[in-house]
Amino acid sequence: MAAGKTLDGRMRVAVVDDDADTCIWFKDVLQSETTLEFVGEFSSARAVLTAMPCLQPDLVLLDIKLPDMDGVECTRSLRQLMAHLRVVIVSGNREAEWFDRSFEAGAVAYLIKPLAAAQLIATLRFIARSMNETIGRPPKKSEAGPTSALNKRERYVLSKLAEGLLYKEIADALGISYAALHKSQHNVFKKLHVSNRSEAIRAWLRNGGN
Repeated sequence: MAAGKTLDGRMRVAVVDDDADTCIWFKDVLQSETTLEFVGEFSSARAVLTAMPCLQPDLVLLDIKLPDMDGVECTRSLRQLMAHLRVVIVSGNREAEWFDRSFEAGAVAYLIKPLAAAQLIATLRFIARSMNETIGRPPKKSEAGPTSALNKRERYVLSKLAEGLLYKEIADALGISYAALHKSQHNVFKKLHVSNRSEAIRAWLRNGGN
């Protein structure tokens, strides 16, 4: 079976979190999306590391705080076992250090709890589209520009992105159109010399969230 493909073309996703309610929520969201296949849940790093070679998921949603190993080390171990595996870190920790360590270990995204179902699905769809040609290669760490270059609106947009708000929620709060919000986001990326939301949030947190 090719990486990223089930027999019916869906992406196989596993969940690793020691909170039972969180696992149930992830499972419900994943099962509501026809392009995704929920293939298992695990409450510890040891369990997922043992099961992964046989389970062969395409992507893992991984809590950064596990009882037997932190998510960064687990990510590194998973990537050694399965080079094609895509790991999405899910955490309530907003410290830039954890962003950096996660991406250096091979994670492709870092989502901050609490997150909305639409945000999760949008992230997974983006990964499914954009990572096909780069499976097995850890993302490059970029040198972002200073957030002091941002104007007031751009700083507000970035702060809300860091809080995990949806684009529609940010646009409604600002009283602007969806298109205008995306233009503002593009300006943020351009000024920070980054190419995606995760890199922009990392730059924001590295600068103390201001």
